[in-house]
Amino acid sequence: MMRIWRAIAVLVIATGTWAVSAATPRFFPDDPIWREPITQDVKAAKRYEPDLTYQTLENLFWRPGDTVLGQRAKNINTVDEVPDGPFFVNRAGRVPLTPPLVARAANTTAGPAPGKWTVISAKSDGITPGFTIRDAAGLVWFLKFDPPGWRGMATGSEIVAAKLFWAAGYHTAEYHMARLDPANLVIGRDTKITPPGKMERPMHQGDVMWLLSRADRDPDGTYRVIASKATPGRPVGRIAFHGTRADDPNDIVPHEHRRELRGYFVFAAWLNHVDAKGINSLSSLVTENGRSFIRHYLLDFGSALGSAAVGPREGWEGYEALIEQPGDIGKRVLALGFKIPQWRTQDYFESRSIGRLPRDHSEWNPETWWPHITNAAFRHMRPDDTFWAASKLAAITDDMIRAAVAEGQFADPEAEQFLAKAISDRRRRILQTFLPKVNPLMDPAIDDQGRLRFRNLAAEAGMAKAPEGYRALWYTFDNASDRSTLVETTGGAESPLAVPKLPDSEFIKVDLVATGGPDAWTRPVSAYFRRKPSGFSLIGLERLP
Repeated sequence: MMRIWRAIAVLVIATGTWAVSAATPRFFPDDPIWREPITQDVKAAKRYEPDLTYQTLENLFWRPGDTVLGQRAKNINTVDEVPDGPFFVNRAGRVPLTPPLVARAANTTAGPAPGKWTVISAKSDGITPGFTIRDAAGLVWFLKFDPPGWRGMATGSEIVAAKLFWAAGYHTAEYHMARLDPANLVIGRDTKITPPGKMERPMHQGDVMWLLSRADRDPDGTYRVIASKATPGRPVGRIAFHGTRADDPNDIVPHEHRRELRGYFVFAAWLNHVDAKGINSLSSLVTENGRSFIRHYLLDFGSALGSAAVGPREGWEGYEALIEQPGDIGKRVLALGFKIPQWRTQDYFESRSIGRLPRDHSEWNPETWWPHITNAAFRHMRPDDTFWAASKLAAITDDMIRAAVAEGQFADPEAEQFLAKAISDRRRRILQTFLPKVNPLMDPAIDDQGRLRFRNLAAEAGMAKAPEGYRALWYTFDNASDRSTLVETTGGAESPLAVPKLPDSEFIKVDLVATGGPDAWTRPVSAYFRRKPSGFSLIGLERLP
């Protein structure tokens, strides 16, 4: 595995390219690293705003990013995991989560402070209105509404998705459900608006009422809104799913080779977040512990689950791209147009509170899910990336899902119950699909009784039958030359397995395979251990080369 951050210390410039010294050891004393190093201050980051039309055409026709597919993710640590960093923080599967924690998610306040809210900007383009306000306590919030006649759909779906993306490990904003009384809105002295097709001008009360006329209003004249707190720092653009930021010296791994951006496909498929594109993210320049760096947030989940933000989700969404791929067009031509898409024949559950979703998710196939626009990171996704994402989902329970759904405050018990079950069923289908596709053995450890313990995540989650047995091939490992020498083979029907008498070597390698199971499980998971006075500690794991 490429230790790209550590390699910087031993890189030399040769004919304009980087080259790593052959003497570099595979493992270093502080492996595995669980925090992505922030080695330099970001001093001059510029705001990057993608052009949606160009982004669509670029991904459809030009396929940006590295052209060589099938490469292993390059930002993982030595035990095949993503370290905490500017794109991702390990939560599910790494730290104990509870339903109350998932319900709270990124929240640190009780929401916008009551009293007068000052409008400092407004969203007048597009179909759905929005305001940026400063509350009575001086905090900045972004307010979004439900479309008329669909109370709870967009706002509730966004808050549910935000809670669950946070649980998975992504950086999200703080989200609250709130109520807006127009009588409490005050237009800021310097607030301006650009009406559609017109020039920018000072905002007035008529603009507020015009924007509110496009939102769902309650009988008492107030509005249900979702309030997202402004993220810390200065906005400097959006996430790009290929390449690196030239103005961020810490951003050294091309984004198409970041596992958390590849695995984002799995989580987006889970929650039917069809708008999983760069414009629905935010990159912010923050300063912590005296150092400035860029952190990347996922935002704007109003087009997730059964919502399309301005109305219920269309049947094709999640099954087809916004613009049909050239290969798919060819298939339809060969089929003479007679092939009926699955989404046209499905039965749907529809509710004014949650929108529209297929009624049955028990046979849903996450591998055929499509976002509106795909990207380079999704195209580079490998089975070990989807396994990683599925392993996170395995740690998110049905109770956590129900807690997140309850935060949507849909006021529709039947729809709320359906939505929680749909999310749970889609989670189950992801586990069934992606956990058994690779050797699912994980968390190998040599205990103090000299036994090799491990978990079969696919069998443990009930997504595959346990194999007939397991085999372990034991090697001594030379950390300097990256060479291994076979010592002995052991086996057994289940974990733990016996550890043979091993030479007095600092490093040990174990290849673990399952016997009498799926063919994919015969490909070894390679675990590397360092011998210490207290015993053996895991320092490396490779699921796929």
